[in-house]
Amino acid sequence: MKMKDLCVEERPREKMLSKGADAMSNAELLAILIGSGTQKENVLEVANRLLAANEDMERPHSRASAA
Repeated sequence: MKMKDLCVEERPREKMLSKGADAMSNAELLAILIGSGTQKENVLEVANRLLAANEDMERPHSRASAA
């Protein structure tokens, strides 16, 4: 879905102006910093993907115990 397909109130920049940063998710705030998406992903999808990848990196790796 392209950003222009979202209703105006749900677009990150417009939401920031109307509701403030406290009303926004981390993905929406990151999307504002990123600025634009790719041909395949809109900026919110890119932001969500980056946040998910970061969460995966922060998880401690479980080690199989040798039996």
